[in-house]
Amino acid sequence: MESTTKANAEEKPLVDLRFDHPPATLNKRTLGMLTLAKAYKVDNAETRELAVQDLMKIKTHQKSVEDQRTAITQPMNAALRAVNALFKVPTDYLDQAEALLKAVISKYDREQEQLRIAEQAKAEEAARQERARLAAEAAAAAASANAEAEKLEQQAAEASKAGNVEEAARLSVEAEQRVEQGAAEVEMLQQTATLVTAPVVTAAPRSRGVSSRKVWKAEVENKLELIKYVAEHPEYVDLLDTNMPAINKIALALKANCPLKGVRVFEDSVIAARAA
Repeated sequence: MESTTKANAEEKPLVDLRFDHPPATLNKRTLGMLTLAKAYKVDNAETRELAVQDLMKIKTHQKSVEDQRTAITQPMNAALRAVNALFKVPTDYLDQAEALLKAVISKYDREQEQLRIAEQAKAEEAARQERARLAAEAAAAAASANAEAEKLEQQAAEASKAGNVEEAARLSVEAEQRVEQGAAEVEMLQQTATLVTAPVVTAAPRSRGVSSRKVWKAEVENKLELIKYVAEHPEYVDLLDTNMPAINKIALALKANCPLKGVRVFEDSVIAARAA
């Protein structure tokens, strides 16, 4: 136990950073160079030479400032790399474990959703068949009532023809009642059909702490087709990002002979300066 404690005490700290502040005059000195640069007006060879000399001084100070900056940032970056390396392995393990569990959970959820959709489809089909059965029953009831009423009307006509007025009246009333009864049966069956709906098959209950949501995504399957569509609908032109590094390579190689339409190729002058 004592040896372990001693080893831990003697272990070198992972990060131990101490930095000196840059000179207090640094901002003032660089501001003075900026003020001088703003005041320059090069209109002859002499002022151009003065500007060149001051530019070289600026480059010297830039190098000095950069050296001071990197003297601080390099140890910081090294410490950051050391910390990241220290935790890289457990972080990778945890990321892999998370991805694996999310994959199996998503697979199960997709399978359950497919089962739910299938069960919902069965319920919808059963409801449709029941509505169709009720509709057929209503049609049959209407046909039966009309047939019976028609038969009664025929009997009433025969009784009337035979001079049996009372019997003819009774049969006519029965015929009307049968029609009304049939209409009531049809209305009841039709109303019942409107109430027949499929029960909603609910999804499996979700576990606490884990949730899922539907996200719409897109991927380009045919870049040429996308370009053609954007050409026909220029309001979507921002969907096509120009590859300027590749375009600049073509311009550098072909110069004024660059064949790309919509691209302006021009020659520019770049001033290079060294430190004094």
